[in-house]
Amino acid sequence: MKKLLLLFSTIILSCTQVTTGDLSGVLDDNSTEVQMTKELMEKYAEGNFREIADMISDDSGEYYFNNVKVDKEGWLSAAEGHHDLFDNIKNDSEGINLTSADYNNGTTWSMAWFQWTGKGKYTGEEVKIIVHHGFRFEDEKIVAAYHFFDPSLLDREVKAAEAMNKTSTKVLGLAELIVNKGFSSSDVEEFLSRFSKFVRETEPGTYDFGYFISSDGKRVNLVEKYYTSSDFVYHLNNFEQSEYSKEFMTLFTLDKVIIAGDASDELKAKAIAYGAELRPQVGGWIN
Repeated sequence: MKKLLLLFSTIILSCTQVTTGDLSGVLDDNSTEVQMTKELMEKYAEGNFREIADMISDDSGEYYFNNVKVDKEGWLSAAEGHHDLFDNIKNDSEGINLTSADYNNGTTWSMAWFQWTGKGKYTGEEVKIIVHHGFRFEDEKIVAAYHFFDPSLLDREVKAAEAMNKTSTKVLGLAELIVNKGFSSSDVEEFLSRFSKFVRETEPGTYDFGYFISSDGKRVNLVEKYYTSSDFVYHLNNFEQSEYSKEFMTLFTLDKVIIAGDASDELKAKAIAYGAELRPQVGGWIN
């Protein structure tokens, strides 16, 4: 389930740019490509997407989601996984604008614009999303697939499912820091400006990095979020091997450190050096 939700998250963040060529002709609504696309959409809505597996080319196909290439099985599994998250999935049949076209570069595509609807199994929310997708065909097989839509509402359901099933891979670092004597709020701000730039430029797996100072300038609390335990370990190693670690420990004294979430054994081992308390998730969700 965890791997499926991760793949689903990747698929819903779709923004790949499709480049074809000059249009040479629009095929009629009864073209093979249009009929195949209709069947694919119907089977998907029914929860029987795997029944059209023979329409999809093998792993040589170009199935890109947010510039990430997935194989045929990954596409099939993720489409099935939508039904683990939503009830009553529908592709608005009356609102579908479906066409197929040949291009001068020799490619044949089907394109569809429609409203996707479903009811979240975890949030209970009724979700409506405008979707565009395009499929490229060769020898009556789909050899490329591209999807475009706003992922935010679907992402909410993923997070709710992870919270309910306690399967989120995200991990948080929380700490209360004492500003050492001789240092001002300006000193703290100047250091964190440089340190934050360093983290942003060298740690793609650190997605939230917030430091907050008390009104008297004597205490700072931090909230850091990582996609996985491995990302957190990478951050700690990156920090320890940098010049910023000495500056940090000169400027601050650690008062309390908490590592929250599903920490790996490697992260737990790293936590010992910081005297961190480990707290697994018990409720809510992690953005």
